[in-house]
Amino acid sequence: MDRYNSFSNFNKKRLNFLEKIFLFSMVLLYPILVSIYSMLPPLIGLAGYIVITNVDKNRLYALSGMVYLVNLELNLTLPMLLSIFVVVMLYIFLYSPLKLLIRCRVCLVFVLMVLIDLIYYLTLFLYDVMFNTSTVVGDMLLVYYIAIDLLIGALL
Repeated sequence: MDRYNSFSNFNKKRLNFLEKIFLFSMVLLYPILVSIYSMLPPLIGLAGYIVITNVDKNRLYALSGMVYLVNLELNLTLPMLLSIFVVVMLYIFLYSPLKLLIRCRVCLVFVLMVLIDLIYYLTLFLYDVMFNTSTVVGDMLLVYYIAIDLLIGALL
């Protein structure tokens, strides 16, 4: 029982000034770097996972994840608020059943991030077909983005 109390105390810990500066710079500067260097993954699944898991616990993390997603969409000229829409729909319809079904924390992270990435990129492809545009190219770079996203999420 003590193990669970220490974990919940970890989530309720307040951020110090240096951590807030790092979070602020990550949210604002990393999407700019992603738009410049194409080998940096956009980390959409990770940001969506942070938003989903911190909506009830730490609103600063949830808000920073949403700002990150909007900033990423602005820098990469993606459809506005599509990623937030996907994340909110997953939170409303799938997060509670998945949380009850999957007890392993790493497995839950993996499943949520796969679902976020899969649904987001499928809606982007659907957007491309509907409006006859080309916002994202389905090549091996997209698989690389998803693989790095899942690897970073599993290491958390």
